[in-house]
Amino acid sequence: MQRPLAVLLILIGIVGLVLGRLGETTWAPETETTASVTLDDPGSAVVIDPGVLYVGGEEGQVVIEGASDVSVITAANGDIDAYLEDVRYTRITGASDWTTLSTQEVNPEGAAELVDPTSSDLWRSVETAPSPFTIEIEEFRAAENGETPQPYRSLLIVTDGTAPGADKVSITWPVEAENEWVPFAYAGGAAIAVIGLVLLVVSIGGRRRDEDEDSSIEGGEPGGLTEPGEPGPAAPVLPGAVAGGSAAAVTTVSGGSPAADAPSTEDEDPDSAGPVRLLGDDEERR
Repeated sequence: MQRPLAVLLILIGIVGLVLGRLGETTWAPETETTASVTLDDPGSAVVIDPGVLYVGGEEGQVVIEGASDVSVITAANGDIDAYLEDVRYTRITGASDWTTLSTQEVNPEGAAELVDPTSSDLWRSVETAPSPFTIEIEEFRAAENGETPQPYRSLLIVTDGTAPGADKVSITWPVEAENEWVPFAYAGGAAIAVIGLVLLVVSIGGRRRDEDEDSSIEGGEPGGLTEPGEPGPAAPVLPGAVAGGSAAAVTTVSGGSPAADAPSTEDEDPDSAGPVRLLGDDEERR
């Protein structure tokens, strides 16, 4: 009964270890989350409000897609608002949930185009790159808190001034998520498997001892004691014994004791021996 139980425990332990591994790989939760928005008609400019990049943390990545090369401009928040005062544009104001960025249309009746948007002397920095344009949030955060701090800057996104400022904006943040039951699956599976292995070894050892004991009882052991009821060893044959009868080893004299020095009859023929004469009282006194 021990061996099947040991095998069952080992199988349960292996299942626990496999579940723990799956919880870290196939069944593991996502390690990042992405909030995005697709802009159908945003106007000639898109502005990301200060702090939106940090909604999900101070690390991550911003990806901006446009119809042509994308330019990302930084400046004082008031300067960006003044520059876009008469222009229709879209603001990204935050995240409505962990998958969607919220937007707001500004100046719906404003101008639809910008003239040479990257050449204004209001800008602190202008970076232009082919679509998709990528911003590392950690680097942007370091620039805001470096030697020349620029905290909570707005980002102005444009293309050529006539096409939409951007077609899609996505922000991805890392997420520290894991299945809480994974350590328990590992610990429980390992413990149960070890118990099963120990029980299996003990059952195998016990079976071998039983087999050794059975073989000892069936074959017997030399020099052992005889159990009650078993025949004992054969008695040795005494010298002078005669087949088919008994030999008188000692002649008894009436009134006396056994003759200790009686001659041995070992080499004599029992058929040639004469009758034994018994002495009477009168003859003995003579």
